[in-house]
Amino acid sequence: MLRAAFARADGRCEGRLTDGSRCPCALQAGRFQYDHIVPAALTQDASLENCQVLCHPCHAAKTVADVGVIARVRRVRDRHVGIADPHRRPLPGGKASAFKRLIGGGVIRRDTGERLDRGGR
Repeated sequence: MLRAAFARADGRCEGRLTDGSRCPCALQAGRFQYDHIVPAALTQDASLENCQVLCHPCHAAKTVADVGVIARVRRVRDRHVGIADPHRRPLPGGKASAFKRLIGGGVIRRDTGERLDRGGR
């Protein structure tokens, strides 16, 4: 599959520039990388149609974009099956917080109802 992708590239990077044209970089031995067009972490598609040959600058730019997309998809999948991020903290004063902010500006503990502000009104 990699040989076929390299032959299809015809010695040029298959990356796309911001204006939509093909990257003009010539592929040199050891100075290019094979990349999944749609990240393998999302589709598990290892076909020739999902493979492209990129120069290092094009691959680095695409990887930066792909990392954010992959992370978001994983968060959505985890949330869908009920997996919560163990490092996520509740927003201060939010429903998951141990404290509740009152309309008048006071603060109480949700579990005991004890007032924690000095106002006492």
